[in-house]
Amino acid sequence: MDSRHGSLRRLAPPVAAGALSLAWPGAITAGDSWPADPRQQMVAVLAASGPHASLGDQARVWDRFIGAWDADFGFFSDDGSVRHEPGELEFGWVLDGRAIQDLWIGYPRDGAKERSIGTSLRYFDEKARLWHVVFVNPQFGGALHVQGGLEGDRIVLRGQDAEGASLRWSFGDLEPDSFTWRGERSRDGGKTWRLEEEHHMKRRAAAERQQESTRPAEPSKSEQALQNMASLVGEWQGQDSGTEIHVTYTLTANGSALMEEFRPKGGPTMVTMFTADGDHLVATHYCSAMNQPQMASAAVVDPRAKSVAFSLVRVTGLKTPDDWHNTGLVLTMESADHLTQEWTYIYKAETGKSRFLLTRTRPRD
Repeated sequence: MDSRHGSLRRLAPPVAAGALSLAWPGAITAGDSWPADPRQQMVAVLAASGPHASLGDQARVWDRFIGAWDADFGFFSDDGSVRHEPGELEFGWVLDGRAIQDLWIGYPRDGAKERSIGTSLRYFDEKARLWHVVFVNPQFGGALHVQGGLEGDRIVLRGQDAEGASLRWSFGDLEPDSFTWRGERSRDGGKTWRLEEEHHMKRRAAAERQQESTRPAEPSKSEQALQNMASLVGEWQGQDSGTEIHVTYTLTANGSALMEEFRPKGGPTMVTMFTADGDHLVATHYCSAMNQPQMASAAVVDPRAKSVAFSLVRVTGLKTPDDWHNTGLVLTMESADHLTQEWTYIYKAETGKSRFLLTRTRPRD
């Protein structure tokens, strides 16, 4: 990570030599596929499917981290404030399973075009019974070496920075899907420690499961029916007793309502709003008779049914019960380009029906 710039130092020759000897690739197993791209060939040989048997129980120290982690990197300033940066951490076995490698990736921020990236190579020293970790960040042209292993319920690694200050890196709060990495420094030989970094990791698969749990529920049948009606979006035309009619359907209110504008040539425009409510659809008609019938469908059973029938629930704007007003509507989507509307109405206790045959003239943009 770029925040470790102050801790990075050049590898001493013996450490560098050890790292290079570990990185020497082994022979390719017979029958394995060989990437055609030369730039991918070393990478294909580097990765291992799991730990080498010689590691025994020590493999468990790091095997728990294999995979991808979403990171909330936290950096502590001298005044105690914390700067947070998003990123990710990747762990994988390499070198025939005799070592494990990780990638610490910080996403671009503050207008930067490039991410920050560093890598660690971890291998077990059987004689010393310690894990050696070599961390390299090419952006700073240096590296750090720490060593250690399990200490109680933590993994603790110790080393020194270029100025001789003591470093203590630890993996704690270990859970199957989360852990916390802490970076501390001591300038008095370990008498006191200052927390400089605290990174909270969540396993990528766990983060995806959390997103699924918070993802909105599947649309109800009424919402699916409204989505089906959204196929009407566009321009339509028809005739009524020789009068040309133009109809426009538009999705509005963030897709939660379908608006119909009904414009007879030479007459006033009327609007009908279609929405989903519970298990049924609602049609609210703003009529040129200056009243507003609200109609509802029955509970939706088949969201893709080609016909939807609406019956009057209530009407607002009536001056007297005998005023002309609509009492029902049946929309039938005969095909992608043909629509039938059947309206029922009542006037002075007399009922009637109007039927409009509409043809699509222009689909949605």
